[in-house]
Amino acid sequence: MKKSLIVIGLIIILLIGGGIFLFMQSSQKSSSENNSTTPSANIEIRSFAFVPSEITINVGNTLTWVNNDLVPHTITSDSGTELNSPTLSKGKTFSYTFNTAGTYEYHCSIHSSMKGKIIVE
Repeated sequence: MKKSLIVIGLIIILLIGGGIFLFMQSSQKSSSENNSTTPSANIEIRSFAFVPSEITINVGNTLTWVNNDLVPHTITSDSGTELNSPTLSKGKTFSYTFNTAGTYEYHCSIHSSMKGKIIVE
């Protein structure tokens, strides 16, 4: 009888420990998914807008713009030449790796009301 109580106690401890482990793994995954600084990220072009219009990344990170609009767009630096994509038709992408910290503002040269900002830390 005493032996079976010990076995049941051990099983309960293992179940509780396993539940805590799974909870911790889930929490760590959620916090890393919500981090706005990622090694690579996508910016979607849709409805004549860059989504998100502002993003913060780390030096060395790569951004990829994906045109999901029916019309063509570009990614063009407001000042400088670092961002200078070809015209992107629907489904096309443009990627750039940011190796220098700073703030990069850009627009679509076809639709000047479309604007975006990248903060590189």
